[in-house]
Amino acid sequence: MTTMSTPDSPLARQSSWLQSRNHPQRDLLEKELQQRFFPALSAPCRICHFMLTLGTASRAAEFSLMQQRALQAGVLLQEGDSDVNLQLGGITLRWERHSEFSTYSFIVPGESCDFADPAQFLPAPDWFDLVPGQLFRVVQLLILKQLPGQPDITKHSAQTLAAMFATEHCISSLVANQQAQIWTDFRKHPEGGGRMVLLDKGLSDSALARLVQQLFDLGNYRKLSLLGWPLTRQALAQLHSLEQQLSDITQRIEQQQGSDEKMLQEISQMAAQTEHLIANNSARLEASAAYYQLTLDRLKALKETALDGLMSLQDFSERRLTPAFRTAQSVLNRQRSLSNRLGRSTELLRTRISLQLERQNSKLLISMEKRARQQLQLQTAVERLSTVAICYYAVQLLDKGLSSLSLLWPALPLQLMQALSLPLVVVLVSLLWYQLRKPGRNHQN
Repeated sequence: MTTMSTPDSPLARQSSWLQSRNHPQRDLLEKELQQRFFPALSAPCRICHFMLTLGTASRAAEFSLMQQRALQAGVLLQEGDSDVNLQLGGITLRWERHSEFSTYSFIVPGESCDFADPAQFLPAPDWFDLVPGQLFRVVQLLILKQLPGQPDITKHSAQTLAAMFATEHCISSLVANQQAQIWTDFRKHPEGGGRMVLLDKGLSDSALARLVQQLFDLGNYRKLSLLGWPLTRQALAQLHSLEQQLSDITQRIEQQQGSDEKMLQEISQMAAQTEHLIANNSARLEASAAYYQLTLDRLKALKETALDGLMSLQDFSERRLTPAFRTAQSVLNRQRSLSNRLGRSTELLRTRISLQLERQNSKLLISMEKRARQQLQLQTAVERLSTVAICYYAVQLLDKGLSSLSLLWPALPLQLMQALSLPLVVVLVSLLWYQLRKPGRNHQN
């Protein structure tokens, strides 16, 4: 019995206090923990699972469309919900929204050992016409029930079930602690999708639902982990070319062949190409690595037991998925290594160019100093010649002056004065020249 509370009751006041203290992400995270649960299943039944990849722009349109269809089925799909179960007549729809894809699982009760056209599972032939996204995976799952008293055979023999798949690619194993057996081949069949058979050997409805969800997640994540494979092949060719170019440049650096400036320009261009390559594929390759890890997690959760003479899911992953993952990882490592090597080569060339510039600057300074010394010597020689010229003209002027004075004072000893004027002028001019040169000598010292 639910207790009703009034606005002034202690229960209402306590609820108001709790709401006021809520962490902003509390309700969202609790809701996330409660999602992603497949509806309970009862064998036998058939499921057709559609996986569509969507871009960021298509997500709002898809959610709006699913809100309308959920409302028509009497279910309120709220903002933040990422999954819903809808009853569409005799068909149950399980919709899940993930980071870059959405899944639509149509569940039809009843047993059948035939794989039909996937369109027969839809409530209407045009049901997917308005749904955005690109079809990435389609798989039909037949869930059969183990007949009582017959532990190894249903009314469909194991040979009949295995005959539905490509003989050389058929995969079969026991899962869920040997409480179920699966058959598949990861092949696209004439009806337009993959095939899978699940034999229930005593699972509860909820355990069967969890197993089905793990199988669908395993297939989805496995295929998403391969999205990076085309980029990996393209990157391998580009990396080989760039690494060869860098090897050639490194050899030229070692042998000191070619212009450092030209090699630096080539390395800068290669670095730009490498960074462009990293920007183009790193996000996808890292996402592939994450999906690969999720695939391994789902594979571990299946608790698989291999059967003699048959390939298991573990065998298939080790033979086909793991090599692709390791190749993608090697591409990421080679890209990072190439980027680091280009950086070191760039620093090496820049250091060499800097040393060359320093040597050129040193030679230039020495040349400038030599020219300055030559100019100083020339200037000193000119100054000395100027001193002689000044003395000569000073003596001439003084001689003229004494001659003029002798006309005014005939008693003036002209010849004596003329004889004394020469050493006097030389001494005075020398003292003057010495005083003018003294600041320059102090500056040089």
